[in-house]
Amino acid sequence: MCDRLSELTGGNEATFVILNDPKVGQHTHEERAQLRSLPLLKELGFSRFLHRPLWDNGFRMVEYEFIPTEELYERDELFPLVHVVSQKGLKETEVRRHEIPYTGEQHIVKDLLRKRSEDDIYILVTDSTAPKAPAISPSRPITDEYGPVTTVRYPDFVDEYVKTQLDSAIPMTTTRNYFFHQVSDHHRSHGLEGDTLLSLFDYDRIPPDSPAWEPLYFFVEHDLDQVLERYTERIRETLRSWLERGDVTDIANKMDEMLTRCGFRADRLDEQRQMNAEQYDNV
Repeated sequence: MCDRLSELTGGNEATFVILNDPKVGQHTHEERAQLRSLPLLKELGFSRFLHRPLWDNGFRMVEYEFIPTEELYERDELFPLVHVVSQKGLKETEVRRHEIPYTGEQHIVKDLLRKRSEDDIYILVTDSTAPKAPAISPSRPITDEYGPVTTVRYPDFVDEYVKTQLDSAIPMTTTRNYFFHQVSDHHRSHGLEGDTLLSLFDYDRIPPDSPAWEPLYFFVEHDLDQVLERYTERIRETLRSWLERGDVTDIANKMDEMLTRCGFRADRLDEQRQMNAEQYDNV
């Protein structure tokens, strides 16, 4: 794990990391993308995440362990931990469930920083390079109170990582979610070009082993009882925390179209993937 941490920090040995991602802040519906950093952090070997449940509604763009707030103090092992929270969230005061004797995420950060040892890896993903939490200090940033700390700008890091690790046709100006660049790289390895997000979800053409199929199985498994006329809106809601741009509706429509065609059945999705395999020689 330390080797992968070094990859993120550029060799700095500090185990407390501020990963600055402007999209973690509050945005309009089409500009949320609070969780876009998770796929890259998962690629780097981190799998345990803490964030507001509202931001993903149970949906996982990639598989990871989500820790509900009420379980934080019941666990013996927490670290390495990635905590995604906006600066606004760090200043909010809100009552927690199960009579936990504190309010607001600022107290969670404070408790975690106090609990961790100098070897415990704690990555705070936030929209500020100098995040402040009144519970820690009314005026000084967290980084002044707890150190040593390494600050990494997520946009710069993901730009360089994608450039050196993947052959993606998707412009970085379109998305900085590593998952979509992985999908593009995978498609290009099978000779399928496409420089738009929507092309990644052309389910009549994409390879049968494309990661773009996996979200469909989530909806089949978890949302069968919610198949309604407005089901596309359900998909849009799950995607908005992962996408920065206005492709959310079109991608949701593509997913809904394939789910409807397959009757929300996993076996029929498997059949469609097998049909796509006939289009490729190297699958």
